[in-house]
Amino acid sequence: MKKFFTILMIVFSVMIYGQTNNIHQIDKELKDCFDLEENYTTKGMVDCINSATTKWDAELNMKYKKLLSILTVQQKEKLKISQREWIEYRDKEIEFSIQIYSDMQGTMWIPISAQKKLDLIRQRTIDLENYLADLTIGK
Repeated sequence: MKKFFTILMIVFSVMIYGQTNNIHQIDKELKDCFDLEENYTTKGMVDCINSATTKWDAELNMKYKKLLSILTVQQKEKLKISQREWIEYRDKEIEFSIQIYSDMQGTMWIPISAQKKLDLIRQRTIDLENYLADLTIGK
């Protein structure tokens, strides 16, 4: 069982770190949380993922507000529409993944389902962060 959790943690690490050379502090904290032996359980992994998800969500809200503060009126309206539609997509995607993974046998699917939500929020945050960087470079 310990071997299974080690493999699962490696898969999560590849998913997290394989996408970029810059490791965000939240991702580092998630990896550190996974590395704690007490989190080699399904509950431990889910708790680590949920904590990281909460932090990414706070980061997303911060980036969204910062982006709104520097956009033109027309750009703000487009961003607001985009964000509302992204939230709708996120909620439906999470609902779908919960349904898929809850119907599968084995507890390993529980942290995978939680990871799906984390990935969605993390990616949207990075997207908003990239817009901010692009706007800063463009000025």
